[in-house]
Amino acid sequence: MNAMVSSVAAAAGLQSWAQGHAPHVAAAVGLLVDHGVWLRRRDFREVCVELAPDGECWIDWPAAREALEAREFAASTTETAVLDLALALGENRYRLSLMNLSESRAVVAAVARAAGVSR
Repeated sequence: MNAMVSSVAAAAGLQSWAQGHAPHVAAAVGLLVDHGVWLRRRDFREVCVELAPDGECWIDWPAAREALEAREFAASTTETAVLDLALALGENRYRLSLMNLSESRAVVAAVARAAGVSR
């Protein structure tokens, strides 16, 4: 829980950290970085981003989930939904890491349809 890390440093540190983890963690970090909203927020970084002395950062998934569910972050419905999805990915809530290729493709297709993205 470190407010001293800037949003730019948090993004770089998280991307470095995610490279050594499972794809679902990398996906969660990628979503947070690509979305841009949450890493710019000091309150999010204070609660959810940990900082190592070497500059590497990591997400405290349980603290982030607890803060989200306690509604500690004032945000729009869609911003909250993106954070919820990123946390679900990071926590491996949907067990994506265990799915075979066919199951994974079905999930990707369903999410794309739900978002109105044509393939």
